[in-house]
Amino acid sequence: MATHVLDPRPPGPAPQEPPGQRAYARTRATRLLSAGTYLDPGYRRAVIRELLHRRFRVVAPSYGYDAVSVLAHALAARRLRRIQWGAAAGVDFAVFLLLTNGVLNPFLGVVLLCWVPWAAAYLRRIATLHILMTRVRETGPDGGFDGACPSHAKLTAALARKIDHEQAGRSGLVFYGGYRPFVGAGLPLRDWSNAQLLLGAPKTQIMARKSADGAPPDLDIVERRQVVPFTVREITSQVAARLTADLRDEARTDERIEGLTVEQRRYTTAIRTDDRSKGAGWSQLPSVDDLPAIHWREDYDAAREYLCVRVGSWNEELVTSVFVGFDIKGNTLHTEFYTYVLGPLVEDYHLVDQLPAAVDRRLAVRVAWDMGTALLRWWVALWLWPLWLVPERFLPAWAVRWIQPWRVWRARRATAAVLLSDRAADTSEFRLGRYVNRWLNCGALASVRELATSETYHHFFQQSDAVKYMQVVERRLLHNIRAFLDEHDVDLVEHDRAQTNILLGDNSQNILGGVNSGFGYNFQPPEGGSSGKAGQ
Repeated sequence: MATHVLDPRPPGPAPQEPPGQRAYARTRATRLLSAGTYLDPGYRRAVIRELLHRRFRVVAPSYGYDAVSVLAHALAARRLRRIQWGAAAGVDFAVFLLLTNGVLNPFLGVVLLCWVPWAAAYLRRIATLHILMTRVRETGPDGGFDGACPSHAKLTAALARKIDHEQAGRSGLVFYGGYRPFVGAGLPLRDWSNAQLLLGAPKTQIMARKSADGAPPDLDIVERRQVVPFTVREITSQVAARLTADLRDEARTDERIEGLTVEQRRYTTAIRTDDRSKGAGWSQLPSVDDLPAIHWREDYDAAREYLCVRVGSWNEELVTSVFVGFDIKGNTLHTEFYTYVLGPLVEDYHLVDQLPAAVDRRLAVRVAWDMGTALLRWWVALWLWPLWLVPERFLPAWAVRWIQPWRVWRARRATAAVLLSDRAADTSEFRLGRYVNRWLNCGALASVRELATSETYHHFFQQSDAVKYMQVVERRLLHNIRAFLDEHDVDLVEHDRAQTNILLGDNSQNILGGVNSGFGYNFQPPEGGSSGKAGQ
């Protein structure tokens, strides 16, 4: 089924009023993303496209950044570019009129026609440097970045409220539009699942019956306690409360994880339809109250609940997220564990912190010189355009330096295209997709933070910290699950065996004793542990 362009676009749900101060408006991630809108035209266009032009989509959850501030700076950067081209085109048109009327000397007129675009580009570059030095730097003459964002006519109060409401996830629902439900969390790092029989804990050895030959009794003949019944909601809520207390609220000050956030969220699709034969208009996205009471319903529009444990480190530039899901089927507790990592931002965005304090005469001359030499490089690069199609390993060293920037831009565009692509080909015999009801996928495909994530870690300790927080949360999670099951008189033999295999990363296991067919275990060890790739 192909996605059709709908006109008019269906109205979105009315957003609630946001708090006075957005949660992540002053983080390092927000500041560097805002700087990236001035430095990367491809990223600037992607931000405006996803947050402004495609406002019918639900905004992905925020993981340590503020999308409203990023959009405001993207619009301001685009406005600077439009002023540059508008001023250059207007002045060149006036010069052309004077030249055709004979008012200007032909030589002087041609020089002005070439100089005016260069001067407009130069002034825009100086203005951009001034903004980066004063408004986007962490510290500056005016106090540095304080979370304030420029105003723009396109960024209305209603749009800002919508973005802030959806990125905060205050409704408890996350609407995803692609294959990945955990949109905005980055790339997967590790996952495992475990199925455990909810057998009653055995009584003391004195009370347990022995076999005739003195061998250990089988599971089906051991005298067991009655399991205290519990629901998925109870185990999820108690594990969440214990994780929050152990890792943040009740931990020692020097051991506390300040960037810890523990939430319960539901993940569902966001397909809106319009059946013209009924005349009811566009369908509305569901709320939490509209969802059926069935836990983990097996359907395309089902909303599955997961416990989201998020740890923001490196001033929210590195975010480790753990998603835990529980389900009970056939007297068996099934546990799912998924770890995602948002790696550091593109390294180019960090250059804003290395700029001088102000634009002086020396810097202005250097900018003019670089813009003059850039014309020569562009001219040479245009003549070398066939080399852009050749793999880099087959190119000589002198040619790589001429085409490498374009390769980086193409790689970023390719990554964005993969993340944001949700089209599916209609392969039916009669192409029935042309006759179905109008529909629109309003779910989030990717966040503006994911579109600016570097493919590699910039520092060794960033990679080690991502693994560290995953292991800390994983160990505490297993401990709290064990404590909960122990309180409900559940046999812990299977849990302890699975916990050992999970923590040691061992796929093999020795199963001793009698009937133990209810034990299931699926663990995927991390790949490329020392490769330096973010999320791998």
